[in-house]
Amino acid sequence: MAQVTLTITGEESVVVGELIRTTITKSFEKESKKLFSSIKMVVDLSQIKKVDTAGLAWLLYIVEQAILNSCQLTFIHIPQDLLKLARLSGVDSFIPK
Repeated sequence: MAQVTLTITGEESVVVGELIRTTITKSFEKESKKLFSSIKMVVDLSQIKKVDTAGLAWLLYIVEQAILNSCQLTFIHIPQDLLKLARLSGVDSFIPK
């Protein structure tokens, strides 16, 4: 069974697992809101094993929430599959690097 976890330590966080439709649950989205508890957050995406359009939508959602919560959000180690999907969807310019 596919899983995804989000670990937040201070102003850094790591997403681990498969960022796909079946893993982005309400509890995962609730956990994601903790990303905006500080004014600056770096999200490490190097541990993402698989991503689909739902995963891309989640990333765009947290970008939007960061703006609404006045949190400076940065993604690091973005997997090539995710960048390719973002380019194909025409939203790569919305992903802060």
